Amino acid sequence: MLPAIVSILPHFVFGLADCIIVGSCFSTKKTMELEFPQRPVSESVEFYVKFASALLFVVLVAAWSKKRKGRLPPGPFPLPIIGNLHMLGALPHRALAALSMKHGPLMSLRLGSVLTLVVSSPEVAREFLKTHDQLFANKPPSAAAKHLSFNFSDFGFTSYSPYWRQLRKLCSLELLSPRRLDYFRFIREEEVSTMIRSIVNSDDSRPLNINQTLASLGTAIICRMAFGRKYSDQDLRGFSSMVRESFFLLGSFNIGDYIPYLDWMDLQGLNRRMKKLQKTQEHLLEKVIDEHIARNDPNVTHDLVDILLAASADKDREFQISRDGIKGVLFDMLLGGSDTAAIVIEWAMSEALRNPPVMKKLQDELERVVGLGRMVCESDLPRLVYLQAVVKETLRLYAPGSFLTRYLSAQSCNVLGYEIPHNTLVLVNIWAIGRNPMSWQDAGNFRPERFMEKVGSEIDANGDQNFGFVSFGAGRRRCPGQQLGTLVAEFGLAQLLHCFNWRLPLDDINRENEELDMTEMFCGILLRKARELSAISTPRLECIAHLK
Repeated sequence: MLPAIVSILPHFVFGLADCIIVGSCFSTKKTMELEFPQRPVSESVEFYVKFASALLFVVLVAAWSKKRKGRLPPGPFPLPIIGNLHMLGALPHRALAALSMKHGPLMSLRLGSVLTLVVSSPEVAREFLKTHDQLFANKPPSAAAKHLSFNFSDFGFTSYSPYWRQLRKLCSLELLSPRRLDYFRFIREEEVSTMIRSIVNSDDSRPLNINQTLASLGTAIICRMAFGRKYSDQDLRGFSSMVRESFFLLGSFNIGDYIPYLDWMDLQGLNRRMKKLQKTQEHLLEKVIDEHIARNDPNVTHDLVDILLAASADKDREFQISRDGIKGVLFDMLLGGSDTAAIVIEWAMSEALRNPPVMKKLQDELERVVGLGRMVCESDLPRLVYLQAVVKETLRLYAPGSFLTRYLSAQSCNVLGYEIPHNTLVLVNIWAIGRNPMSWQDAGNFRPERFMEKVGSEIDANGDQNFGFVSFGAGRRRCPGQQLGTLVAEFGLAQLLHCFNWRLPLDDINRENEELDMTEMFCGILLRKARELSAISTPRLECIAHLK
């Protein structure tokens, strides 16, 4: 701003001279012509236009800055048009965490034309997710959500409303309630045994890609629970591929969402990918629904699809569930149940392999509670206290998502003394909250014992007393599948570590104790290991030999 003002100073001096000329021309025109050279009128007019514009710009910026400082949280200065989009980089969660260290745990910035607040501490998260929960229960209408949720017909991306409450209640009662989860226990045990069988029958001399081994576990479980049938490996790969692409598109910072008049250009190619994925999604989910309609067997136990179809046929319901609504709910179930557990297990195994004392404690506990004569049963999990702590510590440091799904203010409100306008976007940076040094002692290190120190600890058994642990969200929009996701992660990890001993391929290559690569990769909603974990397995139990 200062260079711009300095650049017009010469014009200002000449303009003053012109003023003197004009003011004195009535009395001493001849003297004026001798002392001052005449300047064209057009140059004087041009100067006054420039000066007035510069002055107006200074006044407006000063007023805007004063208003911004007084009403909105502090934050970095935005550029014209793009705002602060250029600051996000390849790892937005890290970039925003670094900015919050400078501007504070509640920070405002502009993503294109969208005013955005970034929450980076447990105390501020409590204000948005509990104190003012209802005001921030809406979700922003992004292009990806519109395409993939069948025009917001689901309950994951639709606005907070009676329709949303109806769908969430139906899914919670019929699929995710403790009673239903207990009923579906046999499915989880069968699918985890199938995974162990695939490892037993693999080439044990070669490193095993843990990510690929776990890829279909969550998908197979949720498909049997929600869709009522076991799918082939090829079908499961199709579902998994659709889910991964969906996660990427739903979590990407799409320029068209933030600078609407550039949406038609599709600069990132995301809109083309959305339309292509939507066709695949439509085909797969229509096939699932048509199979259930064609079956129509009263002797078969009803699953979620059957219950949704019955609800859509009920004309007395307050809110009708359309066919798109059914597909939207099924899509939500796939999203929530497919990849979360696999990501948590991979990160947990990585930490156990790079921390031998952690691995020893885990396997000692499994030997003590389960014994070496059998595989783990899901009923053993409540007694595997250290394993539960390892999973929680993994969720703290490596939450499957870097941000909670985005929130939108339903109306103007006051939070922590700041005036938050209507339709303000809120990003809760759970990666930063989980590593907040003010909330966690030795925050950057993997220390599961912190979750076993219940008495006098800064957290309770659920890990969310002070909102320092919000991997599954909080409040009205908290993930309804938290218990299922945790169960599958704990059970899968326990079975892998109990049935096999594991070592890193690096041990075969050199003896330099190289550090395992723990860097992450931003994949939209999800955070994955940039370099997938590979490890060599050796059978630990004799009883798994019969799986060959």
